[in-house]
Amino acid sequence: MLEEFDEEIFNTLVEKIDILTPTHFIFEYEIGGLAK
Repeated sequence: MLEEFDEEIFNTLVEKIDILTPTHFIFEYEIGGLAK
């Protein structure tokens, strides 16, 4: 139970970090640009 709770918090933090990190979008943009 506690392990699942910790994992939930971790996943939420990772999602927020992804949203707030410009490099995440830059990385996806470059990958998308290379793919085209």
